[in-house]
Amino acid sequence: MPKQYNLDFINPVNTIAIGDNLDFLKSAQRKVLQYDIVYIDPPYNTGNKFSYNDKRSANDWLKFMRDRLVVTRDILRESGVLYISIDDSSLYDLKILCDELYGVQNFLGVFITKQAVRSNSNHINTIHEYVVAYAKSKNKLSSFKIKRIDSPGDAVMIKDLSRRVKKELKANGKASATKLLSKLNSEYMQKRGMTWLKNYSQVDDDGRIFFSKDLSVPGQPNALEIPEIGLKLKPLATRKWSTAKKIMQLYNEDKLHFKNGRPYEKHYLEDAHDNVSSVLDFYSRQGTNDLNKLGLRGLFDTPKPVELIKYLIRIATYETENALVLDYFAGSGTTAQAVMEINHEDGKCHTYHLVQLDEEISKDTLQYDFAKEHNLALSVDQLMVYRLNAVRDKLKLDDELKIIKAGE
Repeated sequence: MPKQYNLDFINPVNTIAIGDNLDFLKSAQRKVLQYDIVYIDPPYNTGNKFSYNDKRSANDWLKFMRDRLVVTRDILRESGVLYISIDDSSLYDLKILCDELYGVQNFLGVFITKQAVRSNSNHINTIHEYVVAYAKSKNKLSSFKIKRIDSPGDAVMIKDLSRRVKKELKANGKASATKLLSKLNSEYMQKRGMTWLKNYSQVDDDGRIFFSKDLSVPGQPNALEIPEIGLKLKPLATRKWSTAKKIMQLYNEDKLHFKNGRPYEKHYLEDAHDNVSSVLDFYSRQGTNDLNKLGLRGLFDTPKPVELIKYLIRIATYETENALVLDYFAGSGTTAQAVMEINHEDGKCHTYHLVQLDEEISKDTLQYDFAKEHNLALSVDQLMVYRLNAVRDKLKLDDELKIIKAGE
């Protein structure tokens, strides 16, 4: 008999549900909850022994996944996206199952993530895993985009470029900083093929790098006058001006730039965005480092990198302020930390729901020793809660967090 969770929340609330995830999914289905993003990292069925058991027969594993993915489809918003982490052991079975349940037409693709530099194989040195992505309805899903500064391939370059240009501006002025920017852009374009950088050739008074974005749009040429800022624009030859409302908004945001008497939008380098690549520069060891930074060394065996989950959430919520995110194989709680950090860094208002079985920790593991040392109950969910409280303390968060159990 399935157990029910009380999900009578007036508004979305960050929630940790402790117990069976299928019971939670059915409760969410009855409540008609709709999630924007579902990310799961299910057992891979590898046969390896971690602090939990990761082995079922192939048929049992498929039934286990089918039962959950069928309900997941019902609680995923029409514009929502499903991410599933997996490795080679079950990738092909999972792809066939998801094609059946979600439709081949809603398959978005497979991300490849990097793992350890070396494995112990005598044949093929497997150093990657996957994230399989499906839409509930692909034609209703917004395009994936990512700020380049949030993409591991570009972030280091952008931060280095900005730092050096600001330093030069402070020391020798804008002309010298602009000259240095041109030199550095050429070097990056030659070494890494970043041809898009050539547009970002200007430096403002604060040392921020930008390019001038045209403020004309298709339409009948028109004159435009904005008395509030003393702007009088003559008609262009073949296009019309952007609206006065937009130009005033840019002015108030200090994003208006004039060149030869003509206004342009400042498009800053830190706001540059890119399409999404299938190969991602995230390593499994980064997940361990995330725990180490919180002073939680040894808390979990194989935590996913926080930056990976942040990336997956960001590309699907580029223009969304308040997504509802579900992870029903919560494990180490990485998804919740990712949501908290995105809200903190990007000013978003996303909400997370996690589900984790009150699974006993195996003896003779680092997790068992950690729980004993910190007087925690010997179960995975309690380690996860401990981690998330550490994150909340670090970010100084006081938002509401509900911990619920079935039948309560």
